[in-house]
Amino acid sequence: MKELMKSTVRCIVCNDTFDIMVNPKDLNRWAEGELIEDALDYLTADERELLLSGTCGSCWDTLFPDAEE
Repeated sequence: MKELMKSTVRCIVCNDTFDIMVNPKDLNRWAEGELIEDALDYLTADERELLLSGTCGSCWDTLFPDAEE
């Protein structure tokens, strides 16, 4: 069983905080160059984006609306 820790990340746009449960070993794999979608495949796309860019899913959707909408 993977040991998970809570990582609190603040969105740089709305300033809300989000708790993401991650395995520290997986964070290290990502930090060492593994693709985030491989190292942290159990996170949602929104959670991975929050780690990558500091932008939550809601703000991302507002900043970059889908062309089909």
